[in-house]
Amino acid sequence: MDMLIIFKVYLIYGLACFSIFSSVFFRNLSKSRIHIAGVLPVLAAFGLVHGIHEWSALYLEIFRSESGVFRYIEAFKVVKLWLSFAFLSLFAWKMLNLTSWRYLRWIKGCMMTLLLIFIAGLVLRYDMDASQAYIVSLREQIRWIFALGGGVLSGLAVYSYANILEEEGYGASLPFKLMGLALIGYGCFAGLFSVESGLWVLVCQTFWAICITVTLWYALRVFDRERDSQTEAALHQSLQDAKLKELGELISAVAHEIKTPVSSAMVSCDLLLRQLPDDEAHRRQINRIMNSLTRAAEISHEVLNYAHHKPVKHERVRLCDIIHAAVHLNQYRLAGFDCMMELDEQLVVYGDAGLLEEVISNFISNAIDASQDDDRRIKISCFRDKLNVVVQVLDYGDGMPQDMIGKATQPFFTTKPRGEGTGMGLSLCKQIILRHGGTLLLRNHPEGFVAEMRLPGGNQ
Repeated sequence: MDMLIIFKVYLIYGLACFSIFSSVFFRNLSKSRIHIAGVLPVLAAFGLVHGIHEWSALYLEIFRSESGVFRYIEAFKVVKLWLSFAFLSLFAWKMLNLTSWRYLRWIKGCMMTLLLIFIAGLVLRYDMDASQAYIVSLREQIRWIFALGGGVLSGLAVYSYANILEEEGYGASLPFKLMGLALIGYGCFAGLFSVESGLWVLVCQTFWAICITVTLWYALRVFDRERDSQTEAALHQSLQDAKLKELGELISAVAHEIKTPVSSAMVSCDLLLRQLPDDEAHRRQINRIMNSLTRAAEISHEVLNYAHHKPVKHERVRLCDIIHAAVHLNQYRLAGFDCMMELDEQLVVYGDAGLLEEVISNFISNAIDASQDDDRRIKISCFRDKLNVVVQVLDYGDGMPQDMIGKATQPFFTTKPRGEGTGMGLSLCKQIILRHGGTLLLRNHPEGFVAEMRLPGGNQ
């Protein structure tokens, strides 16, 4: 009866470990932007190797009665045990990089020191004549260093990382915290107590392995929600692109039809100006016509830019580099301005650097135009707001009437004097931001006006 119970416990124990492996392995985490996605495969490797170790443990007991084989069986069991807990320790090592702990370098240094001591002892204490005692001692060291140390440290790191997930807006802190506690419990029982102490140790290890499996399964739902969100965003983006493409083709055709007669009229005006007598009144009227035609050509060019949809390159780019490039582009206009910048140097986005630079450059240009002569200040900032990264450009001008803010992104709407703006700048910015899956927000602040771009954040 006892042997039957032992077999059942080992069976459940191995199934729990294999479930840890399958929960991670059969999920596509390659496109996830959650940092822990790159670390979980190591935990899956621990589950796979440890499951094999536990299921083979009973089978290897059969060979105990055969003389001359015991030494090699026990050595094989120790190697399997060390390999599985080595993966658990590697998971702890990688999880440390995702935490915000102080003295992280000291903790890693201690881990490396323990590993070197273990390896040195592995070589120096080897004795062929006392192989059984050597293997027993080695197994104890593996449990203390790799099982207890790796389990407790990985659990604490996962628990700490859960708070970071909550701050970033993924809302999955509780399952990851419970998973961290389960790892700590498992590490304590696997490291402090040997299976030879009694069946209760094996039962407790099985219980904590099941806890890890269940909490991991719930924790991994955050990736399902992220994938659903990415799918919904991609579908919305596809529909938006289809609408913009259809509208762009219509606008492009109209703009081309306007551009051709305008160009012809400008050439005719130039020829007429040369043929007419040198009369001031004639010259003034023809110049007025040419100025109007030039204005029409500029508007036609802006409309063509708005209608033209070149493919967006979704590359990993540092946001601060884009902002610096936009500031440099407007450097000549920023002469005499106090340009304040508060930038998070670690923020990254997935998008087209050239198009995003165009948006920020337009924000800066508008801020310069809105600034007053007695208060020439501009503030540019970028920061993370949960799942989004935010770029803000603030000016200290008169702001914009509330009823006009909603119209600011409409094509051809402008608050600038007649002839100084086409009203296509913010419309083009909104189009570019939408194609990046973001939003454009415009609002007044107590001392001026804010143009804000919010984009989905990338991994740092």
